[in-house]
Amino acid sequence: MSLRIFHIVFIVASVLLSLFVAVWGFRTYAAEHDRGAFALAALFAFVGVALVAYGVKAYGKLKEL
Repeated sequence: MSLRIFHIVFIVASVLLSLFVAVWGFRTYAAEHDRGAFALAALFAFVGVALVAYGVKAYGKLKEL
């Protein structure tokens, strides 16, 4: 597996993990009304979106190699 493919797979795995944690936090907030769970969910939702933007940019750059 090349470094380029590994990088793309790692970004996809990171996006999926961050979105899983965001959903988990939102579900915990809905059940328990815990502000910490909501903050965790919001943070990981933002990280997931940022990772998608980074992945698109990285894919464009890595495509040239």
